[in-house]
Amino acid sequence: DADEFIRYMVEGVTRMHTLLNDMLAYSRVTETKDKVLLPSSMDAVLNSAIMNLEASVRETGAEVTHDSLPTVLGDEIQLAQVFQNLIGNAIKYRSERAPRIHISAEQDGEDWIFSVQDNGIGLDPQYGERIFGIFKRLHGRELPGTGMGLAICKRIIERHRGRIWVESQPGKGSTFRFTLPA
Repeated sequence: DADEFIRYMVEGVTRMHTLLNDMLAYSRVTETKDKVLLPSSMDAVLNSAIMNLEASVRETGAEVTHDSLPTVLGDEIQLAQVFQNLIGNAIKYRSERAPRIHISAEQDGEDWIFSVQDNGIGLDPQYGERIFGIFKRLHGRELPGTGMGLAICKRIIERHRGRIWVESQPGKGSTFRFTLPA
């Protein structure tokens, strides 16, 4: 009984630690609002994010591909966090198939539209806005997470004067899109 009680305590402390770190990351986005945005190669930003996820990619057999991406004005660390969260979610919310993730960008007038497309479990379109809220999750504790990742992405993209959304159908994967000024 004591071992089980200690295990519950350790799991609770671990969840709290993760939650506090995510809340800190969320608050740091606005702390840097006055930081000057510099030309950032989104190819380099994406490669940094993929490197951070190397163990998950290898463990799941994920295939992450991308087109050539543009250079934009941005905070490279925050933009890498966006890619890392979106690719990490594509790996986490995978179907029985190995994750296939493709990142691309196309210019639309004054904006670049970035897409992170996956072959995962997808989600019902009615939850498309809800998932970007703080602590909003569509799955219970069966999958790890705090419900902060997409809220952080939204806050970062809005700081960069862009917007973020998802297009998805259950069982058909998801495509997360975000804009950044060209």
